[in-house]
Amino acid sequence: MPDAYTEAQLVEQPAIGLFAEPGWTTVSALEETFGATGTLLRETKG
Repeated sequence: MPDAYTEAQLVEQPAIGLFAEPGWTTVSALEETFGATGTLLRETKG
């Protein structure tokens, strides 16, 4: 069982759930790629 007391479990996952409630699409950008075909279509991290 994953550790239940991590930032991911206590903050990130509940926040993602809140954004998903009204129907927003959520994605993990932990390993985001950049450019025209990137994960979020962003050119750079900035």
